[in-house]
Amino acid sequence: MRLFWLMFIGVFICTGLLHAQEAGSTPSPGPGQAIRELKAGTLIVRLPSNRRKMEALRSELEKEEEGTVRHKWLAKELATTKEETDTFNLYMYRAFQEAYDFSAVQFTYDYFTPQLKTGDLAGALLNEQLQPDNRIAPPDGPYYLLRFGQTQKDYSDGIEAMVVMTPDLKNMAPPFPYYQRLNDFTAFIGSIFPRDDQKLFDALRLVGKLNARLKKFYNQQDEKG
Repeated sequence: MRLFWLMFIGVFICTGLLHAQEAGSTPSPGPGQAIRELKAGTLIVRLPSNRRKMEALRSELEKEEEGTVRHKWLAKELATTKEETDTFNLYMYRAFQEAYDFSAVQFTYDYFTPQLKTGDLAGALLNEQLQPDNRIAPPDGPYYLLRFGQTQKDYSDGIEAMVVMTPDLKNMAPPFPYYQRLNDFTAFIGSIFPRDDQKLFDALRLVGKLNARLKKFYNQQDEKG
């Protein structure tokens, strides 16, 4: 009887592990493989849209009587959110076009995330006006994604950053230089003593730093063979 239960438990555990492997996604590539794939492929930058916030503001705005204090506040908040989002995205687009040359680069919006999870990029990529364009062909080789937001706390202190992800939206892990913080010391000083073009300056500088770190890591892996 004891032997029977041991065999039963063994079969149960093995079956569970098999199902877990079948249900799990494809294992992420190692750092060396990932940096080589990115170098030969494309980085797709997922720009923030703030779509949910702006839709919520529009919804509340429609409920308020025009001319009231709340209506004015909502209208101002909506306009500010749109302007800040558009400016951020425009400067990041320019920065990646001008300061990033480690790989090819394309752009998308965060609201395409459900589509990105399936690997279907048709219609999800942006043109020079930052509008979705069906005419833009998806990458024909390997690609990685870059998002803006918190880093994964398992590997850092959860800072605001540009974060490189695998196609199935998993954060890369060290030693891959998978993130570049946005609010570094230079940006902090710039917020106190801003230049006329401070936001564009920061975007160019931070993208340039990410570009340099990717190149450095690639060269290190190349030396290892």
